Amino acid sequence: MAVTFVSKIYSVVDEKSISLLVDSLQSKVEKLIIQHKRAKEDIGQLKDENEFLQNKFSESKSRIIELEERNKVLKLARSLSGDDFEKSTDVKLKINELVREIDKCIALVNN
Repeated sequence: MAVTFVSKIYSVVDEKSISLLVDSLQSKVEKLIIQHKRAKEDIGQLKDENEFLQNKFSESKSRIIELEERNKVLKLARSLSGDDFEKSTDVKLKINELVREIDKCIALVNN
């Protein structure tokens, strides 16, 4: 009789501890699920931000290249501006040609 009483107490304690363990595990799993959802949302936002910043970077890089080319043309024009009219006309034609080339390149990049 004492053995059955002890085994009944042991089985009750065991069931309670198992129940507590299951509840604890369930709570931890729910917290992990919530953390996982938040992490996925954060990753999505970071991917969007990364894409936006990469686009901005590409646009800025293109703009810098365009401005560098225009700067070269302006330097060329200034260096030759003191010469006679014929050279000045040639320089203006060259500038117009370069600007047209730049515009074509920008159009290709935008497409």
